[in-house]
Amino acid sequence: MKRHLLWLGLVIASLTTVRAQTLRLGYYGETVTHYGLRAAYERPFASYTKERNAALKSFYLSLGIALYRHPQNHVGLIVSPEIGYRRTGRRGGLFELAVSPAFFRYFLDGQTYEPTESGDFRRVRLAGGQAFMPTVSVGIGRDLSVRHRLPLSLYTRLNLMQQRPYNTSALMRFGIEFGTLIPLKKS
Repeated sequence: MKRHLLWLGLVIASLTTVRAQTLRLGYYGETVTHYGLRAAYERPFASYTKERNAALKSFYLSLGIALYRHPQNHVGLIVSPEIGYRRTGRRGGLFELAVSPAFFRYFLDGQTYEPTESGDFRRVRLAGGQAFMPTVSVGIGRDLSVRHRLPLSLYTRLNLMQQRPYNTSALMRFGIEFGTLIPLKKS
């Protein structure tokens, strides 16, 4: 019994160890006309430095939320837990690849009504729909702390998403992101 408690304590301690946590803030949109913002909290779960070229490679978990507006149509909310890989080169270049089983909720822009049993109409608040939206993301950027001693990274990212369901099938969507990665704590 004591052995099991010791192992449980070691697992809990390893999960609560302070690591290099990051806040991601930036522009999010499908096109210039579908504009919005994205914020995410990232926490690495494994990282190592390759000695040959001094590149830092890390795997991270992230929880993000994006909010965008499609004028005169809808407002979209995307909640995306994510697992990703990031490589930071010795000169500060970033490359990242991530996958996410995102949840998409949209709210129709305008007043929506539905008929009642008596033949009248009543207003439907927060009318819209929801969908599963698996996403694959590829990004590049620059870690400014490597050469310029600024604790900040700049990035741009392309997101390939598939909205399921969309009417009676699925819809492929592309999104773009650009913004900053801000370190919260150092290990």
